[in-house]
This record gives sequence, C-alpha cells and structure tokens, in this order.
Amino acid sequence: MHGLRIAAFALHRHLPTHQSIELHRHRWSQAILYLSGQGRQILKTDTAEIEAGSLVVLPPGVSHGFQRTSDRPPLCLMIDFQLRGARLRKVAVCSMNRSELLQVRQHLARLLKLQSGARGILHWESATVITQLLIAMLRAAGWLESLRPLPGGENGHAIHQLLTKIDLTIPLVHVVTRSGYHRDHLNRLLRKETGLTLGQLRAQQRLVKAKELLSQGVQVGNVATEVGLTDQSYFARWFHHQTGQRPSQWSQGRFR
Repeated sequence: MHGLRIAAFALHRHLPTHQSIELHRHRWSQAILYLSGQGRQILKTDTAEIEAGSLVVLPPGVSHGFQRTSDRPPLCLMIDFQLRGARLRKVAVCSMNRSELLQVRQHLARLLKLQSGARGILHWESATVITQLLIAMLRAAGWLESLRPLPGGENGHAIHQLLTKIDLTIPLVHVVTRSGYHRDHLNRLLRKETGLTLGQLRAQQRLVKAKELLSQGVQVGNVATEVGLTDQSYFARWFHHQTGQRPSQWSQGRFR
C-alpha cells in the first residue's frame, strides 16, 4: 500500500503487576486490538470501555493510556506503523465483529506457524501476514475503505457460479471452504444479492430439486438421498414443513 510502513509488531500480555499504563504518546501511529481482558482506554480528553474484540487506532502524537478493570491482564495485538496523512485522522475506538476477529485469528495462526519454522529468523512471508493484519484492523476502524462488491455485481456473479454448482449432498462447511470467504462474510454477500443466507438458499435449492424429482416419479427415498437428506423420515417432515404436503401427496398430485 502506497505510503504505509510497519515499524513494530507485538503480541503480548500486560504484566500482572501493572494495573494501569500511564498516559504516553508516540511519533508513529498505533493499532491496538484487545484479544482478551477488560479495562478503560484513557485518552487525553476521553475514556472508552475496552473488552475482548475492542480495537483502538491512534494517529501520531495522541496521548493514551490504559486502566485494567479485571483481574486478568489483557492480551493485546499491537502494530506501530506510519501512514501518509495519518496526522489528519481521528482516533478510532470500535469493536471488530465475529467475522473480522476470525480473520485476525487466522492471520495470527499463520504467523505463528511461519515463525515456528523460521529458526529465529523473520520469515519473509511474515511481513505479508502482518501487513494483512494491519489492513484488516484499519478497515474495521474506518481508516481504510472496506471492500465492497464491484460495479456490475462481480462478487454476486462469482457467488452465483459457486452456488449453482453446489452438490446438495455435501455439508455446508465444505461449500463455505470452497467459496474462499468466511461464513459470516459470505452470508452478508448472499443477503445483499439474494436476500437469503447460505442455509436458506441451500434449503430453497433442495426444495426445487425435490419437487422436480418427485414430479418425475422418483421414489421418495431416492429423492431424499439426491438432495442430501438421507433420513427418509426427516426428509418427509422437512418437505411437509416447506410445502404443507407430504412427498407422496406431491407426487400423486402431479400424476392425476
């Protein structure tokens, strides 16, 4: 990213003996993500309640400190960085959502794996992962624009291509993995394009397929297997819930 440079990275827990960290400031910008613990982020003219998932992003020269309000010292991810125009930015204090935190934890797991095999030397891929971590934090704080579907619905088109090729017999977790998205993010994209979650869209596809096969005279047990519901009794209850009719009634109604 043009104008971005990372100065330091740290993942650490506050010392148990430190109930608070006095006001101080840096000549660089700083992003602090609290992964555990509770307290108050102290700013020169304000305070903010902090808990797991809280994110603080500070421009250069802003006085800040921390006061712990629980027995457990907080675990923090901190990245010091320089960004062009950062002095004109405002302090950001927000909470990262579940999907964003999952992305952070995946990056951290990747980073730890890289470091474990680096024999004390910074693995060159680590710099890329740390940059991805910082970008995710800056997007969550509003310092960088969040990713949005491109004009023309390119994300929607990619999702449509994925979902139209789904094997209805595989678990949803595999569908999510193949999509390349986190499940929460995938659901947000799907709602934007279709108004449905992944589970709701999958149920809709199953119902269309079940009706089609029943209309062709396929036996109920085989239909259940084809749509990924191998328990015939469960399939019958599910179909009745969706349509108000038993599968046998649906078949009979189509062949009268």
